[in-house]
Amino acid sequence: MKASPRALGAVVVYALVYAGSLVVLARNPSFEAGESLGALLIFGILFAFVAWLATVGIVPREVPVRAPGREMLAISGYLALFAVLVLGWLFTVVRNGVLDGRVEEFTILAVKLATMVALPAWLFTRFGYSWRELLGLHRFDARHWRALAIMAVLLLALQLVVGQGPKRLAALTQPTWVIVVAAPLALLWMIVEAGLTEELLFRVLLQTRASAWLRSETAGVMLMALLFGVAHAPGIVMRGQHVMEGMSAAPDPLTAVAYTIAVVSPIGIMIGVLWARTRSLLLLVLLHGWADLVPNLAPFVETWLP
Repeated sequence: MKASPRALGAVVVYALVYAGSLVVLARNPSFEAGESLGALLIFGILFAFVAWLATVGIVPREVPVRAPGREMLAISGYLALFAVLVLGWLFTVVRNGVLDGRVEEFTILAVKLATMVALPAWLFTRFGYSWRELLGLHRFDARHWRALAIMAVLLLALQLVVGQGPKRLAALTQPTWVIVVAAPLALLWMIVEAGLTEELLFRVLLQTRASAWLRSETAGVMLMALLFGVAHAPGIVMRGQHVMEGMSAAPDPLTAVAYTIAVVSPIGIMIGVLWARTRSLLLLVLLHGWADLVPNLAPFVETWLP
């Protein structure tokens, strides 16, 4: 990604929006800037730089974008509806209305596959794309495995040092062998439920169109990261996601948007760099599933292997 005026301008805009988010969050007496700045430093700067280095030598495949303006408008509109109607309202209905944990998890998975994979992919077939073009199946060579291994080690180390996953695992009453058996199954679940769904929607469809529309890979990463963050705001406001984020009460919409920009969007930058440098959906799907394994392994065990 070259440091063109357009790219530099996108970084400046992102920095201004990020700073504005911190100003909004500062109104809350319990807000600690260290968490947000830590997310930016770790994911948006350090891990993004490592991702750039880890992908040296990988030649990204060509991903066609036939009508950048129209396609960007289509995916942005779809994303807005999806964030409110699915992430906000529909998931709230499912989590409040389905009492059985296993049925709930299957329902959430089905909704995600329908609304984050099947429906948006079908929408883009209306622009003349084939499923093969959208999924981008291609050779996964040693350079891809190298990048995957480097990023996987970094993310695992971060989870073990500062994440809550290890504490939740230590609190489980199930024997160790049950957790060992559950780990690969949980990884497979995360690869599909989180990896495939989010990476196809936000990186393959959104970021690719944003980069083509803005005519800059860096600008595409920055815009995608902001939208990736904001898309999580309805879940915090409407379906109790604030509890998992450590908030005592559901915030107002503006605070939720500011929070997701400050804390979630830097993660989008890291993953966006990987997509820009590789155009490998498989790499992103595997890494995303791995990143979600430790935080979600204990809930997986409690749901499926009580």
